[in-house]
Parts: sequence; C-alpha cells; structure tokens
Amino acid sequence: MNNIQLDGDLSLSYNQIMSLDEVTVDTLPEKKGVLMKHTEYLIRSDSFGASVQRRYTDFEVFYDLLIARYPYRMIPRLPPKKIGMTDHFINERRKALARFLNIISRHPTVRKDPMVQFFFTIEVHDFHIHLKDKFKNLLDEFVTNPDKSSIEDQLNVVAGDANGMKAEIGHMLKSVSVLRELSDRWVTRTKAAAYDLQLYSNELSVLAGEGQTVSALSSHKGDLWSKLREGMRGLSAQFSNLSERIGRQRSQEESSILDNIALLLDILQGLKDLVDRREKGVNKEHQQAFSRVQQLKKQKGTLAASGQGGGAGLQEKIEQQESLINDIGLRNNYSILCLYWEMKQMYTYLSHFGVIWNCFVSSQASLHGDALKLWDDCRPFTSIMKSAQTSAPVSYQPAPASAPVNDNSYSGPSFYDM
Repeated sequence: MNNIQLDGDLSLSYNQIMSLDEVTVDTLPEKKGVLMKHTEYLIRSDSFGASVQRRYTDFEVFYDLLIARYPYRMIPRLPPKKIGMTDHFINERRKALARFLNIISRHPTVRKDPMVQFFFTIEVHDFHIHLKDKFKNLLDEFVTNPDKSSIEDQLNVVAGDANGMKAEIGHMLKSVSVLRELSDRWVTRTKAAAYDLQLYSNELSVLAGEGQTVSALSSHKGDLWSKLREGMRGLSAQFSNLSERIGRQRSQEESSILDNIALLLDILQGLKDLVDRREKGVNKEHQQAFSRVQQLKKQKGTLAASGQGGGAGLQEKIEQQESLINDIGLRNNYSILCLYWEMKQMYTYLSHFGVIWNCFVSSQASLHGDALKLWDDCRPFTSIMKSAQTSAPVSYQPAPASAPVNDNSYSGPSFYDM
C-alpha cells in the first residue's frame, strides 16, 4: 500500500477520476439452477482490459471482502436481493451493479488492490468460492500501512472533526434524495404526457372515422363534418408526433438525470455507511478499552487502600489496556483521515451535478423548441375545424323512390279472367 498522503491520487479532478475506468454490465440470458433460475452478468472493464461473467453471489462476497479490507473507505452498497424478479427489477439491479463497479474501479486507492484486479479479470467456475479462499485472511488497510508514524502529524490538516463531517454527509444525502424523488416524479409526468398524447391521437383518429364505414351524410364533401374530420385527422398525426418526441425525451431523462443522481446517492450512502462503521467499530472499541482501564485503576486503588496485594498484576493489565487504547486511538485518527480523504473524493464527484443539470437544461430546451414547432403545426388544423362554425350542415335528401316496374312478362290468366 502507498504511504499515507493527502495529495497525489486523492486529489484527482472529476474528469481524471471518470477517465480511470469505464465498466459496463450487461444481463445474460437466465440460466436454470438446481432450485431456481439465476441471472448472470457480463462485465467489461476498459482499465483492466477483460470481460468476465459474474453472478450476484460473486458481488456479495466481493463486497464483504472490500469492507473487511477497507473499513474506513467509501464502499457503495449493493442493490437488494429478491426472489421472483421482474424484468424491470433485473434491469434496475444491472444498472446499480454497474454504478457499484464503476465507483470501485475509479477509487484512487481501492482500485489498486489485487482483489479488485482478481474480480475484474479472473474467469473460473464457482468464482465466489475462489475469491473468498484467496482473500479471506487479508489484513485491513490500517494494519498493512507502513507509515503509521505520520498519522498524528497529518491529523491537524483535517478541516473539521468527524462529527462535523457526519452532519455534512447527512445533510447532502437528504437533499440529493429529495432531488432524486423530484426527478422520478418529473420523468413519470413526462411518460404520462407522452402516453396521454398518443391516446388523444388515437381517439381523434377514431372520431374522424379513419378506417370506418361512414354514412352519406358524413362523407359529403364541403359540409361541416367534413371540415371537422379533416382537422381531427391532422391533429391526430401531430399529437402522435408530439407523443413520440416526448417519449424520446423521457428515455433521455432516465439515462442522463436519474442514473446520474443515483450515482451520487450511492456515493453519499456509502459515506454514511463509513461513518456508521466508524462509530460501531473503532469508536466503540476505544470507549470499551477506556472504560476497562478506569475499572482496573479503581480496583487497584481499592486494593491499595485496604493494604491487600495484587497491585502489580493489576498494573500490568492497566498498561496492556493503555497500550491498546493507544493503538485504538491511532486507528481512530487514521479512520478520521480516511473519512477526510473520502469526503474530498465526494466533493469531486459533486461536479457530476454539472453533467446532470447541463443534460436537464439542454434536453428541456430542445424538447420545448421541438414541441413549440409541433404545436404551431397544429394551428392550420384547428383553423380548419374553427371554420366549420360558419358551415351549415349538409342538406341531405333521401334519393327518390324508384317507379314501379311494369313487368308484362306474366302470361298467365288475369284477375278478371278468373
């Protein structure tokens, strides 16, 4: 592992981070297992130059090993597991797994780990078993770092304490979650608008009598109904064009806005999980060790006051606990430094907002420009329909009845001959 540092790879710009790798995840046809079907994913990495197939179980083992190896780094969550998956769920999970892998493969520190290279390049049956067997005994990042002596010196450059960083992460996570919810609703409304316009088009076409047998009254040229039908046919075509254009917009919003906001949410949630691991792990251990020292010192004081022996043994235990506290304190400081580094990376990723809102504004401007033209193209047809207000209904007269046919072909006797 590299020596502890606050510069170097961890000061990369947004464009430099994004250029570190590009990982794609595609869903392969479902395969039948012993009890149920399972989904496999084809993973391609530009940086590692390989393509491998992975199951969700492989991701689970990979995630657990990453957390054990890098407990103080931002490791994004995996998407949930589910029985009886729909096509929509499978596609959403595929996109979430792609985000997970891209964050890992672009992390300036984590991406260099042999375990990450193993995941992206090795193809073997029962991969998760081989992955776990190979890396399950790997020590965590703090233990293997050769430069622990510089931790105290570097800690004073951290702007703000862990509690302040925790509050900042929580605030950002909440705000970005709201933005994601609003964007979801926006895309839903766009989808509904496209669907409703197509329904308008369909019903106008039906009302205009397209493909239907019509009466002589409605088919008469130049009458009121003829003008209305002509206008409705034109509007039907324009509404269909509008529906198609807005439908394309919805697809663009999903890929350029929702997926990109989801990436930021994954990073922020990963940071929150990092804070929680610190509090449940190193902070808790530090408090427990400190409490143990206090108890031992109290016992030693009680023995000294009573004149009983055993103080030497308690002193040895106190020294052991104090040494443990020192180690835990060093680990705690290292975890704060890591949190600071991960916060720096998070701020770099916030540049992603520029991508999101540029796509949003550009797509909206393009949509409304196209939509304005399409709506303007509707005007001639509404004018035709409006002109029907001055048209009288067709004067329709039934065709005169045909005169009786004088058929003299009967050669039989007449009534009077009978």
